[in-house]
Amino acid sequence: MRAEVLALLETVDPFSQLPPADLEALVDRVETISLPAGHPLFHQGEEGDRAYVVLDGELEVTSSGPLHPLVLNLCRRGDLLGETALLRGTKRNATVTARTDSTLVAVGPADLQAAVGPGAGALMKTLLDRWEGTTDHVLRGERMAQLGTLAAGIAHELNNPASAVRRSAETLEETIGDLVEALVAAVRIALGEKPAAIIADALAVASESAPGSEGPLERADRENGIRLVLEGLGVDEAWQLSPAIADAGLETARVEEMATELGEFVRPALRLVVTASAARRLAGEIGWAAGHMSDIARDLSVYSRLGEAPVQDVDVGDGLARTLSLVAHQLEGTTVVRDIADDLPRVPAAGSELNQVWTNLIVNAAQAAGPEGTVTVRAYPDDAAVVVEIEDDGPGIPPEDRPRIFDAFYTTKPPGSGTGLGLSISQRIIAVDHRGKLEVESEPGRTVFRATLPIVSVG
Repeated sequence: MRAEVLALLETVDPFSQLPPADLEALVDRVETISLPAGHPLFHQGEEGDRAYVVLDGELEVTSSGPLHPLVLNLCRRGDLLGETALLRGTKRNATVTARTDSTLVAVGPADLQAAVGPGAGALMKTLLDRWEGTTDHVLRGERMAQLGTLAAGIAHELNNPASAVRRSAETLEETIGDLVEALVAAVRIALGEKPAAIIADALAVASESAPGSEGPLERADRENGIRLVLEGLGVDEAWQLSPAIADAGLETARVEEMATELGEFVRPALRLVVTASAARRLAGEIGWAAGHMSDIARDLSVYSRLGEAPVQDVDVGDGLARTLSLVAHQLEGTTVVRDIADDLPRVPAAGSELNQVWTNLIVNAAQAAGPEGTVTVRAYPDDAAVVVEIEDDGPGIPPEDRPRIFDAFYTTKPPGSGTGLGLSISQRIIAVDHRGKLEVESEPGRTVFRATLPIVSVG
């Protein structure tokens, strides 16, 4: 086995560059490990402690994706694995798993650094950083273009049916009104003017009622009073009908008046009022939901900024508001405090990229704060800049993690829960693309990410 390992390392850079005596000594220090098919060599997010050279077998390199792991590479005999984490001092940026029974040569960090050499190691680290930064920038540009196209399509497809539903809800509400008027007219012909007027008044009260506007005790008293009146009239289903009549906004006195004036016709009259009230309320709820869908479609379209100039004068406050609207489903249970100044000057910026930053920071803050926590979104002018602060009352960032939270692929989340790119991309967007600053202050109970965007003339 020693001879086989020596023959392998003689063909693999950087070990092939070692003097023969040094290479012989290295072969005596390395460890040969066997990895059965299906077993992981290391996981994304783990600390890197060794590099590996494949002696035989086949290994799969994967990275966490939005739906399932993405296969990045297949490694076979002579391939070097895991050296990036050692040279850069970062965590593993991918997971490596044996596809077949495999044998690897494990090399410690000191031996790897010695093989590379101090000067070459520093140069390689710089080249890796630049390559990674360029790759991130290209990928981000492609993803933003894809997001814009996707957002425009979703906004269009969502807005059309939402508008149709809203128009139908409005028409339905008008139709219910016409139907009620026709029924009142029929009552007027059958029973006379006074009974028709009483029913019309009750219908008017029901159309203006707002369920839930009274306290629970008041509501219970009113519902109980209505039930007693109905039971006095001999209505068998009084206990079922009284909550619906209360929802329609009728008071006990009005129900008593209707019973006195309408006699045996009070039951169908009350059912007419209850049904009309419920139908109008449902039509209103459908219209509201359709309107909310249209608002989301509009926010999504503005969020993507598709078809607009890459850099323009951006209303930061409006971008924050729209971002909060789009991520509202991820903020359920979390208290959100908005403290956005009204007099924010516009900032020359790429609006879609800033929205990506706000999304990253707000969602991260909500995850840190938890469902019972508080996230504060603050924005204010400061000399020649606009400052945006995203604050949460979570446990804070451990001191040992703070220096590296903006590093690419660095994450404190469990493997598969995050790529470690959100804060890295946010830092690049603010600091590089917009010549601003993204800083963090953290202690238990208070973490603040502060983005400072300069107000400078575009072009």
